[in-house]
Amino acid sequence: MPKSLRSFIEQIDHQHPEDLAVVKRTVDPNNYDVSAVLEHLTQRKQYPMVLFESPLDLDGNPSGMRIVANVFATRERVADALGFPREKSGMPLSLEYARLERAQIPWLGIRREDAPVKETVQLGEDIDINRLPIVNHFEMDLSAVITMAAAMKDPETGRYDVSFIKGFPKGPRKLGVSIHSPHFDRILDYYEKRDEAAPFIHIIGHHPAFFLGALALAPYGNDDYATIGSFMNEPIRLTPSETWGDKFLVPADAEIVIEGEIPPGIREVVDPFGEVTRHYQAQCLRPVLNVTAVTHRHNAILQDVFSGHQGHWNLGGIPKEGGLLNTLQSKFGNIVAVHMPYSGCSRLSCYISIDKRIEGEAKRIGIAALAESWMFNWVVLVDKHIDVFNEEDVIWAMITNVEPKRDIDTIQNAYTLFDTAAGYTKTIIDATKPLDRPFPEMMKVPDEAMRRVNIDEWIEARVGVR
Repeated sequence: MPKSLRSFIEQIDHQHPEDLAVVKRTVDPNNYDVSAVLEHLTQRKQYPMVLFESPLDLDGNPSGMRIVANVFATRERVADALGFPREKSGMPLSLEYARLERAQIPWLGIRREDAPVKETVQLGEDIDINRLPIVNHFEMDLSAVITMAAAMKDPETGRYDVSFIKGFPKGPRKLGVSIHSPHFDRILDYYEKRDEAAPFIHIIGHHPAFFLGALALAPYGNDDYATIGSFMNEPIRLTPSETWGDKFLVPADAEIVIEGEIPPGIREVVDPFGEVTRHYQAQCLRPVLNVTAVTHRHNAILQDVFSGHQGHWNLGGIPKEGGLLNTLQSKFGNIVAVHMPYSGCSRLSCYISIDKRIEGEAKRIGIAALAESWMFNWVVLVDKHIDVFNEEDVIWAMITNVEPKRDIDTIQNAYTLFDTAAGYTKTIIDATKPLDRPFPEMMKVPDEAMRRVNIDEWIEARVGVR
C-alpha cells in the first residue's frame, strides 16, 4: 500500500507503542484543548505523537474527523519516517536528509476514483471550512490556524513547489494565507502582474516523509513532488484536482486537500500567531484564498504542528544540519558535526565541532556558516571531542575556553529573518581550545578502558539490601 499518515501511525503503534498517546474524550481545538494537552506533555518532557479521536469543529459540533500532533517532536520519529535507524538520529540522520534531498523519484498520476483523498468531495455551497477541527494554539493568536504545507505550480515550467504556509479561516469559503516563501512569492507575482487568480492548495495530512521532503533546500524551479518521492522512497501518487483537473494535480493519499484561488491584489489581516521563536509573529496583510473545493478521506485526520515546540524545531533544524555540514566540509575539510539546538529554536543558533588545525580557523568557519543561513544570530565553534548534541558540553566549552575580547565577534547590520533582541547583529563565539598558548587538556577516561568495560554486563540490579 502507498505510504500515508495512517500507515505511519500504524507503524508507530506497532513498533513503538509508547510513542503514541490517544485522547478519546471530546476535545474543542478552538478552545485550546489540543494545545493544553501538548503543553502539559512538553512540561513533563514527554513528546509522544498524540491522536485526538473526537475533536469538535470550529462551530463547536462533532467534526467526524481526528487530529494528530507532535508527529515530528523527536528526532527518533523523524528517523522512523525516513526508514532510518533510531540509534543514528543525531548527525547521521541529518546527513541522510542531505543525501535524500539531492535525489528524485518521479511522481505517479492516478485516477480520481482511485484516490483516497477523493472519498468526500465538497464543492460550491457545500464548502464550509468551519466544519474542520482546526486548532487554536495560543492565547493571542488571531484565530485557529492551519499549520501544514501548501502547493503552487510554476506557470511557465509546470513544476510544483511545496512549502509550509499558514491558513487563517476567514469564513466558510475563505482563508487568509500567510505566505513567507520566496518561491511562492515569485509564483504569486507572476499571476498578479497578469491580473490573474493563482491556483493554490493546502495539504493537511500525509506521511511525515512527505512534509520532510517539502522542506528540502531545493532551488526555484525544482519539481518538489519528485523530491518528496525521494524521501518517501516511492513515487508520490497525484490525482486531478476538482478545480483545475489535469492542469493541477493534488496528492492522492493526503488526508485533506483544500483547493482555491488567490485573487490578485487583495490582502487581509493575518497573525498574530505564536511562531517558531516562541514569540508572536506581528500582524500583517497577506493574500486571500477563495476556496473552490475541499476533499478528504473518510474519518480524515487533520495534521497539526505545535508551533514553537520540538516538532516545529525539528522540521527546520534537521533539514539544514546535514546540508551545512556538507557545505562547510567541502570548503574546510575538518568539520566533525553540526547541530541547530532546541535552545535556539533550531533556527537562531548553530553549534559546529571542528578538528582545529591553526589558531583563527574557527572564526573563518563561523563566518562561512553565517553566510549559509540568514536565520543564524549565533554560531558557536567547539573542538572535535565536544558533542554538539550535548548542550551542557557546548556551554562548558564556552565558559572555560572563551576569552571574551578575543573570541567573541559581532557583525552589525546583517539581515535576519526573525525578531529577537539580537536584531540585525550576528555573533561568532570561538569556544575551541587556544592553540597559541599553553592551555590544559580536558580530562578523559582512556578509550581502551571505555571499550573494555561493557556497562550492561558489569552492573547488576540490586534486589535488596541486608
